[in-house]
Amino acid sequence: MREQVTFCIKTIHRPQCCAALVRSIHEHCGDNRPLIHVLDDGKPELRFSEVCPDEAAMVDRLIETEYDIGLSAGRNRLLDAGDTPIVVFADDDHLVTNQTRLPDLIATLNKHHDLDLLATLSNSEERPRLMRVNDKALRIAFGSYKQHRSVRWCHYVGNCFVAYRDILQAVRWDESLKVEEHWDFFWRAKVAGMNVAVDVNHSFKHKHVDPPGYTRHRPEFLDAGLQKHGLERVMWR
Repeated sequence: MREQVTFCIKTIHRPQCCAALVRSIHEHCGDNRPLIHVLDDGKPELRFSEVCPDEAAMVDRLIETEYDIGLSAGRNRLLDAGDTPIVVFADDDHLVTNQTRLPDLIATLNKHHDLDLLATLSNSEERPRLMRVNDKALRIAFGSYKQHRSVRWCHYVGNCFVAYRDILQAVRWDESLKVEEHWDFFWRAKVAGMNVAVDVNHSFKHKHVDPPGYTRHRPEFLDAGLQKHGLERVMWR
């Protein structure tokens, strides 16, 4: 799998979470594991390599950057750092389990000509959603426009997915948005014609951990995203 797939992890100040994810990839994929690339832009004393050196030695490439370049910039650098045709992205507080079945997920992506990005569930959450704009409001509601067995074609998915590297490189994450980047990415992906789906028979385990000093809601980034698209609000229904 290493010639075809790279597992990309952006981490900051959650070294123990990142270490657990790396161990889970080794445990559940064994010798048929993807390459593992980790990007860390944390403070020196909280870096993955400093706190968890054993697990840091288990990755194929560790990219340490200046402090706090942001989630979007980190993901873009991970995209540009490798050359396998397929990448896997999952937030660092997730785990690969028996329910992830990564080789099968990748096989499904390759099987369908109308798939560019295929997500899994996160626990039982992050089910498929559709996106539409009405009266300057972006509405993100549960639903799909097509399904085949366990695969649901949609517009918006969670943070655990496999995708073709070149397709992601064409869309990329907006590096001016450190948060509120997720809906922006998938709205632009929809406009660009990316084929997105969720396979509801696959999942990652998720137990959210806030990094030290993390602020979840930063309205300045939401306002910037809304202004960029000429919107007034995002509605999750």
